Amino acid sequence: MKYRLLDYLVCPECGGELSISIFKESRVKTAVSHENKPCSRRCAFKDHNDDPSDSAADCARCMTCEIEAGILSCSCCAVYPVADGIPRMLPDALGELDSFAETYMDVLVSAGALAASHRSDHSLRMQKKTKASFGYQWLRFNANDALEDHRVFLADSQLSGEAIQNKLVLDAGCGMGRYTAVAAGMGAEIIGLDLSKSVLKAYEKTRPHPLTHIIQADIMRLPFRNGQFDVIYSLGVLHHTPNARQAFLQLAKRLQENGIISVWLYGTAGSFADFKTNPLKPEREHYVKRGLAQRLHWLLVSLRESLYNCLRKITTRMNLPLLYLLCYPLAALGKVPLFRYLTPSVHSRWRVRLQENFDWLSPEYQSHHTKEEVLGWFAEARVDVVSLLRHGFIPKVGIKGVLRSRLS
Repeated sequence: MKYRLLDYLVCPECGGELSISIFKESRVKTAVSHENKPCSRRCAFKDHNDDPSDSAADCARCMTCEIEAGILSCSCCAVYPVADGIPRMLPDALGELDSFAETYMDVLVSAGALAASHRSDHSLRMQKKTKASFGYQWLRFNANDALEDHRVFLADSQLSGEAIQNKLVLDAGCGMGRYTAVAAGMGAEIIGLDLSKSVLKAYEKTRPHPLTHIIQADIMRLPFRNGQFDVIYSLGVLHHTPNARQAFLQLAKRLQENGIISVWLYGTAGSFADFKTNPLKPEREHYVKRGLAQRLHWLLVSLRESLYNCLRKITTRMNLPLLYLLCYPLAALGKVPLFRYLTPSVHSRWRVRLQENFDWLSPEYQSHHTKEEVLGWFAEARVDVVSLLRHGFIPKVGIKGVLRSRLS
């Protein structure tokens, strides 16, 4: 964690300012490709160093410091550990970091942090199930392809390098940091946020990029001020939250005026009238141009969705290692012509199909949406739609928009 991140973070419970107690700090080699922008609200580096020099030198020195361990605290008594260089902005974080608590037990007890961090409710229990599912998945995913990540990011986010260069960007649901690293390489200062332990992989993957920050947090309890980001994107994540609409509205609140937000979510068949106007990729569109083909397409998508909704009533209750094992034959079926479209993933790479199958079958939360529904969210948040994502035979709702002036 860089000191600089404290300029952006607030308490996710009350929105208050955070202070930090540092337990362990390291020095890293860093090279920023463009001039550092000074922190706009506070300089946490100066607060913790007694010999500040001129501002430019302070910024350069600050970027060589990495806070490996510490505690973030708020006046509302909330505390959040910084462990393995990552702020853990979750109410139960300390309880899940046994080695951290053991190493720093004395200072945690003296600060009252252990007592202040305890919370137990239904939402927290459900959050733990979601974290377990995605942590199990992404910590086993090792299929790295930088070229594919770059191509998919540009296509699915509908963003350009020009749109994010030198901008403050939020990757809401960064997983193992594949797209976070892509955006960072295009010149963005980016914060990657995820609920699961996949942040450990994201942190390692993005460490070569000094203006990249990784945090563990909940989209439903964002640790950011309103109107803070120039660009926000969330790719394939909001449908795994308890309420996708509320999650989107939470993100939109954190967007600056004229800022860009881009999301994609699992689609649903919905009504035939809406389904037939879905924006298909050109290479798919010609197969279902006529009315009978369109209706058959709609019917198959509806049946597929019903099948997996029934199947998920079983798989979401299964032991994760057993479910992961059962995803192997499903990944193999994903290469069989025609039958492949009955599986969750038709990706050309077997390893990716395996992960996407698990991603479909394991999470506690999974919702499906029509483009009309998501367009309604954009209108509610006063975000003007710029473009819709063209997708394959299986609906995927992808929309990019710009937040209009709050005075208009």
